[in-house]
Amino acid sequence: MKIFIDTSAWDAIEDSNDRNHELALIFKDDLQDNCFLITTDYVLDETYTLLLMNIGYELTIVFQQNIRNLIKAGILKVIHVSSTIYDEAWDVFQRYNIDKEWSFTDCVSYAVMKQLDIETVFAFDHHFEQMGFNRKP
Repeated sequence: MKIFIDTSAWDAIEDSNDRNHELALIFKDDLQDNCFLITTDYVLDETYTLLLMNIGYELTIVFQQNIRNLIKAGILKVIHVSSTIYDEAWDVFQRYNIDKEWSFTDCVSYAVMKQLDIETVFAFDHHFEQMGFNRKP
């Protein structure tokens, strides 16, 4: 099963002060054996910045090393945003933000999830439910 991972999940896993930390750890442990994880370089960009502010430089560096290990182990794939994905995300941003407040990164995630036929997202961001995805946990 493919599961997309959003910034809100990465932050909740890494930041022990995050209100969703315990729930994120439990859900993450359940995922390890039977799921293929996908995220984007935009999500990681957002996550590195958030973690730097929330948990500091050293732990953010450790997080990035853990990301590399997940990639090497074949557990995680990072999608790098192409001009095609960017253009699709911009279309989503324009179409839905008339009455929503989806970040551009969320719109990129939407475009990638649609392109890769991913229905489930590990996130604590309610925007993914608005987008029609199954948000877990």
